[in-house]
Amino acid sequence: MIGVQDDEIFVKSPQFGFVQFHPSYDYTDFVEGLRPANNDNGNVGFELKDGIFKKFCQQANKKKDNFDVLYNNFIDDLLQNPITLSTPTQKKPFTLEANSKNSCVAIPQTEVGTRLSITKEMIAAYLYNGVIRDWKPYLVSVAEYFKNTYNFKPEKIGNDKNYVFVIDEINRGEISKIFGELFFSIDPTYRGVKGAVKTQYANMQGEDESFYVPENVYIIGCMNDIDRSVESFDFAMRRRFTWIEVTAQESAINMGLTEPITKAMERLNEAIENIVGFSSAYHIGGAYFLNTKGECIQDEELENVWDYRIEPLLKEYLRGMPNGKNEVEKLKNAFFGNEDNG
Repeated sequence: MIGVQDDEIFVKSPQFGFVQFHPSYDYTDFVEGLRPANNDNGNVGFELKDGIFKKFCQQANKKKDNFDVLYNNFIDDLLQNPITLSTPTQKKPFTLEANSKNSCVAIPQTEVGTRLSITKEMIAAYLYNGVIRDWKPYLVSVAEYFKNTYNFKPEKIGNDKNYVFVIDEINRGEISKIFGELFFSIDPTYRGVKGAVKTQYANMQGEDESFYVPENVYIIGCMNDIDRSVESFDFAMRRRFTWIEVTAQESAINMGLTEPITKAMERLNEAIENIVGFSSAYHIGGAYFLNTKGECIQDEELENVWDYRIEPLLKEYLRGMPNGKNEVEKLKNAFFGNEDNG
């Protein structure tokens, strides 16, 4: 989907994102939230940070101009020679320098000399969208100085590449808590600017700040639909996805299982489906037959796979059933092809 074949290039590609949901995962991890940070005085405070999905969407909708290059030049110049600017309205002078985090630091020329951090993201938000998060008079002066001195012209150009974001175990997180208002924006009919929403921390970013999911972002969620946690995946989220089942047989092909092992898996799955109350949802897939390198096991390892991977799971399947022990024995005979002797 993103036109990359090499594995090493793939995992480093900005067009690919990955996360695994779990019960503790929330909105601040996925979209945005307040995170601890050291300020320039050495004290611990909090600052607003974008989550992994919001960063990914911004990458997919990245502006194609020379902002990054000019900003680096700006910081290099400040590191060598701090300058003096003044606020736009009251003309209060302040010193502007750079720190080791590649951010600007505005220092009002007062007895207190408070150090105000003005980050790259704050400058970009103002120049591209007119958004002012903090330190309004100082940010405006710094951003305007940067724009005029370095002849920067903000340019917004859409990105026509595909960006794919994979969410593993998507059903294990509390979906409504993680996505929040993005329930709306991920809907295929509300992609792009028309689906822009105010995020939960929009009040800290300026009145005009909004966020949307670009049309070139594809979300792939992976899940095992037999898990009990699938019940938390409500219908509002279900209708926003196209559902594709990967069968046990397909997984065997995808994972390169040998014919004898594939046959053992198929015999077992046929026997599972014959148990009253069970269906194909309870089938054993190809992943149970891979070694630690992701390769198909040797035929002689089947017994270990049964003892340590498959039998314990089947016992969970059959827990509470009066004839569970006998059913496990029947499944074992089917797995090893001993039905006639069972």
